[in-house]
Amino acid sequence: MKEVKLVIPEIPHGHGLSFKKGVVDGLLDTKQHENSCHETHAASYLRGYEVGGQLKDEVAKHVKP
Repeated sequence: MKEVKLVIPEIPHGHGLSFKKGVVDGLLDTKQHENSCHETHAASYLRGYEVGGQLKDEVAKHVKP
C-alpha cells in the first residue's frame, strides 16, 4: 500500500467548506466552485485548490501506466 503525505494549512473557523470546495476543484482540475464561495473565503478556497492539485499529482505517481 502506498502512502501519500500532504501538509494541510490551518483553516480559519468557518472556512472549511470553501477549503473543501477548493480541494475538490484541485483534484478535478476545474474552477467549478470558485464563485460559490464568499469573497472573504477566496484565500481558503485557493489553499484548498493547491492541496487538491498536490493530492492529484501524488496519486498520479502511484497509478500503474
